[in-house]
Amino acid sequence: MKLLHRLTACALLLAASALNAQTADLYDPATLRTFAIQFHDADWMALLRQNYDSETPILADLTVEGVTYPSVGVRIRGNTSYVWLPPESDKFSLKIETDFVDANQEVMGYDDLNLNNGFRDPTFSREVVYNNFVAQFIPNPRANNVIVTLNGENWGVYNNVQQPDKRMLRDYFVNPDGLRIRCANKPNGPGLAYNGPAASGYSDYEIQDEGGLADPLGALIAVTNLLSNEPLASWQNIDAQFAIDPAIWSVALENLLTDDDSYVNKGCDFMAYRDPLDGRMHLMQRDANETFTQSNWSPTLNFTATSKPVLNRVLAVPELRQRYMAHYRTIMRNLTWTYFGPQFAARRKLLDAAVQNDTKKLYSYAQFQDNFTTSVTMPLPGLAGGPMIGLQRFVMDRAGLLRSNYAELMASGPTISAAQASNAAPAPTQAVTITASVASAGSPVTKVELFYRPDPSSVYLRTPMRDDGASGDGAAGDGVHGAALPVTGAPGQRVAWYVAATASNTYASLSFRPELTERDPEIVEFTAPASSAGLRITEWMYSGLNGEFIELTNLSEQAIDLTGWSIDDSNAVVGAFPLGTLGTVAPGESVVITDAVAADFRTAWALPASAKVLGQLGVTSGNNLGRADQIHVFNASGTLEDRLYFGDQTYVGSIRTQNASGQVPCTAIAQNTVMAWQLSVVGDVYGSRASAAGDIGTPGTFALVDCAGADGIFANGFEGP
Repeated sequence: MKLLHRLTACALLLAASALNAQTADLYDPATLRTFAIQFHDADWMALLRQNYDSETPILADLTVEGVTYPSVGVRIRGNTSYVWLPPESDKFSLKIETDFVDANQEVMGYDDLNLNNGFRDPTFSREVVYNNFVAQFIPNPRANNVIVTLNGENWGVYNNVQQPDKRMLRDYFVNPDGLRIRCANKPNGPGLAYNGPAASGYSDYEIQDEGGLADPLGALIAVTNLLSNEPLASWQNIDAQFAIDPAIWSVALENLLTDDDSYVNKGCDFMAYRDPLDGRMHLMQRDANETFTQSNWSPTLNFTATSKPVLNRVLAVPELRQRYMAHYRTIMRNLTWTYFGPQFAARRKLLDAAVQNDTKKLYSYAQFQDNFTTSVTMPLPGLAGGPMIGLQRFVMDRAGLLRSNYAELMASGPTISAAQASNAAPAPTQAVTITASVASAGSPVTKVELFYRPDPSSVYLRTPMRDDGASGDGAAGDGVHGAALPVTGAPGQRVAWYVAATASNTYASLSFRPELTERDPEIVEFTAPASSAGLRITEWMYSGLNGEFIELTNLSEQAIDLTGWSIDDSNAVVGAFPLGTLGTVAPGESVVITDAVAADFRTAWALPASAKVLGQLGVTSGNNLGRADQIHVFNASGTLEDRLYFGDQTYVGSIRTQNASGQVPCTAIAQNTVMAWQLSVVGDVYGSRASAAGDIGTPGTFALVDCAGADGIFANGFEGP
């Protein structure tokens, strides 16, 4: 039995505190933390202002929840929120680079922090609520509030907004390393319109990550050329390089809640990200400090603006315009004070005392209280002042305007219910039928279609669904439409799908199920033949103080070379996190994959240097595990070797592997039956023990348990304890 290194009680407490800081949610909207900034320079105020134009940070130490992060970089950020500050105000927005000196230093998993000053928002809440609402529908920063102190002096309440960078992209994309482009705030912005073939025509764009492309600007120019010049009859050619459905969600959200600094309004203040997996560019948002402000926008604002081809050309395609209207209706259901009222009330309660004590705030405490419900006049010069509609007034006026004045928006598509696959986990090559019950919602149903994506590297294709009694739909004319999924599935292949239905009304209104379409489709996953032999998932922990981990064990009688092998989470993308550096795995040998640094993980679990541990899952590539997630293991040919679906809330009664791993009895190996897995307890039959910080498990060693009647695959001498 291996000896564990013992830590003193004090050291253990400090280690657990630091690790807990990394696993906490920095953007939990219900949490109000204090960010204490201590500058190194005595003349820090002068330096901050002096360095504004050059964006040069100055050194400081940052303390959050008792943990000090030394030598971070701090600078003033923002455009109008700084330029239009009253001369006597020091309530500037701040940017903190935690990795300014130490490239590996993060605060709760983040290295870029944006602290915004609440410019033009007496409630400090618009930016927070808007970002968190939008993040339900598209890749988007999250946000909450914090209290800031500078060299011991209270600087008051700030909006803490996630940086739209690789860390954010990892939450939404399998590969966050693609081309990333920023278009800053500029009136009459470029709007992704084509401006000729020369690079000089695209100076308003900033390439933040080249994405490994030899000509990243050329990729942007190619997309703008398609958006501006591709014949609309062949709009699918645009979709092959510019993700139309996700872009429609983004512009609909900007319009609904009136984002002033946005693509729809100014043709600027957006981000474009090219997903390396399918080569499509995604339109995303990056500035939400002026939202919930203008209740009178038309839902078709700037649809005639030629400088904004996503609106003016893409949404000129009748089908895509109706897709926009359908998505708008979906998000508009939440445009009620019943929905938003409790969220703003929670923010007001959370911030009340902090705003009272904020002597640096731009607007009065009375305006903070009042502006949640009623309009106020902000008594400051220039853009910092003027009238600001109350949040409750905005929601009620905006909803009333949209529901009363725009017949096209309020027209209904057909009602789609019970959309399902005949088998969501078929055997390879097994035929699958998709059916959906579709009913009129005021107008007859014109057509029903199945949209499907054969694999994550392709675009969505479409095929008709019929109610003819011959399409797997049951009886003809019964309202159930069916279609064969036109895919011959390979083992482990995941096919995303959703259903669209068109009404025969004046507008040919659309509806979808699932409503979030490409953002949250249904999945058909073709299985791999179950066998206990081979490289198998034998232990996992989705969250631990010393890091999450997955253990794979070679349960065959032959060595397995992991060159070309990979794992992924619920995205199930071959190659997402390569395993080749683990080398060859001997029969009976276990390997460990973790999000921690490999050396740190070995130390925490007292593993020998020879233990095969592959670190930084979800850091260098791949995806971290969630509480409800999946593990997929792919061999060198891209075939699914093993998988495990888990989540104690999804599979009620199953284990939750937070700070204690899940162990598999041999009867459940390769069966994808999480209900049979058992939670590690120190001294159990698996030999579970504690890590340095108190996690429980046996990473790196596997003991067969409950193997009565097992087949002959264990002839190599594996034995349980």
